[in-house]
Parts: sequence; C-alpha cells; structure tokens
Amino acid sequence: MRDVGSRRTGSGSHRVVRKKQSSRRWAFVLAGVVAGAAACVLAAFVIMSGGGVGEGAHSGGEVANSGAADTTPQTTGERSLVPDACQLVGNELAGRLAPNADRTQADNYQSNDRQNQCVWGAYTGDRKRQLTVELRAIVAAGGQSATDAARASFDAERKADESGKALLAVQELTEKRRLTDVGDDGYVVYSVNDSQGSSEAIANVRVGNVLVTIHYSGSNKGSPLSESVAIDGALEAAKSAVTGLNAS
Repeated sequence: MRDVGSRRTGSGSHRVVRKKQSSRRWAFVLAGVVAGAAACVLAAFVIMSGGGVGEGAHSGGEVANSGAADTTPQTTGERSLVPDACQLVGNELAGRLAPNADRTQADNYQSNDRQNQCVWGAYTGDRKRQLTVELRAIVAAGGQSATDAARASFDAERKADESGKALLAVQELTEKRRLTDVGDDGYVVYSVNDSQGSSEAIANVRVGNVLVTIHYSGSNKGSPLSESVAIDGALEAAKSAVTGLNAS
C-alpha cells in the first residue's frame, strides 16, 4: 500500500480515495475559493500516518464526455460508458484480497457513466488492506480516436509509474513488469515504504479506449506485503475487472 501517510502524484488517473483509519480513518479537506465570476476548487487530502493505503492521482487522458464535445469520430468498439467498478471484482476474490473490508464507492471521486472507482478497505487489526478498482473511458481528442488517446495516456502513465518519480522520498520502487496476458497493454509496479511498514502494487491495463487501474496495498503486523503477494493480488483483480468489462 502506499503508506498511510503518503500520496503519489502520478499513476493511473489514480485519483483514488484514501480512507484514513480512525486512528486509521482517512480524512480529507475540501476548500473552495470563489473570485469574481470564476470559481476554483482546491482539494487537499490530509492523510494521517498508520498502516493504511494510498494512491496518487494520474494526470492521464481526458475522460469521455468530461468537457466540450470533440468532433473526432468514434471508432467501432470504443466505449463512452463503463460498468460499475464495484461489480467487476467478485465477493470471493475481494474477500480474499481484503479480508473483512468495507466496500465503498469513493465519495470524493468524480464518478459518472464514463469513470468510476470502488474501494475495499480494512484499516484496523494486524492485516491492513486496501483494494481499489478504477475505470476510465478516454475520449477522442486532437484528431485522435479514443483508442489512440487512451494509448497515449497509458504510455505517459506507464513512464511515470516505471520511473518512480511520483513516489515520496520514503518510498522505493523495487519491481516493474510489462503484462502480456491481460488487456491490450499492461504493466504492474511495486513499491515499499519501510518507514511505514507498508507496500503497494499498481496494475494499469488498457482495453481499447478504457483504462483499468488497480491499487492493492497493505501490511501484515506492521510489515509490508511481499512483492509476490501484492503483485499477484493486483493482477488477479485486474484480470477479473477486464473479464467483467469485456462481458458488459
């Protein structure tokens, strides 16, 4: 997981809610400043230390229908809608990856028919876990098809994640892999924060013009999840989400 107190700035849109434990419960502060006719909203997430999980925000492609309409034609098979992310990971798998976790849709996330995410979190006890599944349908832009725009966003996110530049100073990227058996493109990265006793695997997969991003993080009795446990868990969730997406 990324340690409870950390938050990355890059990686999948990775605009993921970070629940804080009560004692490990996540809190956020939303401040809005309005000047004249223009309004600017600044969201700041205040995360407290503990053994929780966190994800950063991706700056990747424009989500379908999130702004002014683009005149680029939509290619057959491209999506303008995505299913509910909470329905793409079965209860059995979610229960195994995040035992006794509460399932919620991220309440500070801009969910709509084109993008949404679901969070399973267990923030107390010896086995802390957070599993987040995010779906984003990328819109056609700049004369590119939606698929090409999604491919460009995916490539930019992969470069940022594999470089480790978005990590905090206390985090260390220790593994990165390309995926060949799920979606059209995919990769997974794993990082550790020894100071917080936590670790996180992020799997990012492109299916046509949809980006499927998984964050799986946690700790066992204050020790980071092993590389194999974190990566295998993220990949299981990614494969389940892609299977559900293709069937929808």
